[in-house]
Amino acid sequence: MRSYTGKMMNITAAVFIWFVSLLLFNASATAVDSRTTLVLLGNEALPPISYNDNGTPKGVAVDIAKAVGEKVNINVKVSTANWEKAQQMVQNGEADGLIHINPSPEREKIFDFSAPLLKSEFSMFVRLGNTSLRDMEDLRGKIVGVEPCGYPSVLVQRYKDITVRNIDSWEDSFKTLSNGEIDAIIVDRWIGEYELANTKIANVKIVDPPIETQHSRIAVRKGDTETLALINSGLKKINDDGTVDKIMERWKGKRVIYVTEDYFHVFYLRAVSIFLLLAALTAVYFVRKYQKLSKQLEASVKERTEELHLANEKLRAANLKLERISMLDGLTSIENRRTFDIEFYKAWRSSLKEKTPLALIMIDIDRFKIFNDTYGHLSGDQTLIRIARLIKDVIKRPGDLAARYGGEEFVVMLMNTTANEAAAVAEEIRTSVEALRIESREIENVVTVSLGVASVVPDREMDSVWLIDDADRALYKAKAAGRNKVVVWG
Repeated sequence: MRSYTGKMMNITAAVFIWFVSLLLFNASATAVDSRTTLVLLGNEALPPISYNDNGTPKGVAVDIAKAVGEKVNINVKVSTANWEKAQQMVQNGEADGLIHINPSPEREKIFDFSAPLLKSEFSMFVRLGNTSLRDMEDLRGKIVGVEPCGYPSVLVQRYKDITVRNIDSWEDSFKTLSNGEIDAIIVDRWIGEYELANTKIANVKIVDPPIETQHSRIAVRKGDTETLALINSGLKKINDDGTVDKIMERWKGKRVIYVTEDYFHVFYLRAVSIFLLLAALTAVYFVRKYQKLSKQLEASVKERTEELHLANEKLRAANLKLERISMLDGLTSIENRRTFDIEFYKAWRSSLKEKTPLALIMIDIDRFKIFNDTYGHLSGDQTLIRIARLIKDVIKRPGDLAARYGGEEFVVMLMNTTANEAAAVAEEIRTSVEALRIESREIENVVTVSLGVASVVPDREMDSVWLIDDADRALYKAKAAGRNKVVVWG
């Protein structure tokens, strides 16, 4: 009896083990089958990156996603949807991932991101002629258009005093910008230029440099390491074998460089001027050869001459404008080194003639390389711009000059100014920069400047370069004495 009972228990145990093994095998087979297809979502209104073309998803990011699937033998199904809805679908498990999404601290809490996909230059578009909007700080108190749930919306959320206008249609939004109903639009440069080129909307320009440059990725749900590893494997393969380069080459024609309306105006003006000049020369030639032409021809020549004069005046004004642009520093918009050299030579000759003192202040941002290495060149550029504006605001007298001398160094020239008077101006600049409170955690302090001051009444035995050298030596002494100081050359 005991033997029979034992046999029955053994048989029951064997059947149980077989049943559990069958369930595990089926579960494993189901997991493998589910991994044969990846569902990826793209933005339905982001041409030429990803967009819906009459029900068919298209775009450079769409082609890259499909190429990833081919390399890892997975069927990648790409669909496009409203971007906010697409992100929610991935969070809910209704899709496996998102194509062309830029990481942010908020997004990294809910998504994991692949290796880099495409370069994104997030840029500001403003009305033609608007020179007051150059960075995010200038947008305070302004109305700014951004795509809902797009990366630019993350950027503007950091500024509570920016009024956000959600973009439903790129064409309508750029028309609104052109009409002056909003102040700016922030979007990936490629997308904005593509839209402007296709719609032919005038009166809009792009602001350089970009607000932020980074690389988009493919995002999956947080913790989905299996899908992420599969996508990264495919991305590596298509980068290594040149597939990405071929895809980018196919879409190269879509990379439209948007040429602003003022460029066409200048081009047209020059073309008309050349044409009128040739016409006038031809008219003069025939006047000399046929002096007995009728008064009607003489009147025509006079009319053409007046048109040529008008065209030349317009051309001269355009050239003066270009000359003015060449005298300014491209980043900070204050005078550049070339302007300083010209104006300093004039000031030296004037001070020599009038026997009045001429002063220079050499200014250098302390430990700027450390700041740049810590926060990046974009933050470094913004710091240069803010300090340049501050110096420009301090220097207000006619004849005085503030210029960018090179790198993180500035120079101030003061007419009819003694060393003590120049030192007072330098101290005002030093304290004002310190009051900006631009934090630099690597030095556990705020950004400061060191200043060297020199002043002299020129005579004919002196060389103007001596004054520059004296100011530079004073700056060196200020640096050596611990920085954030004003030193007057004795």
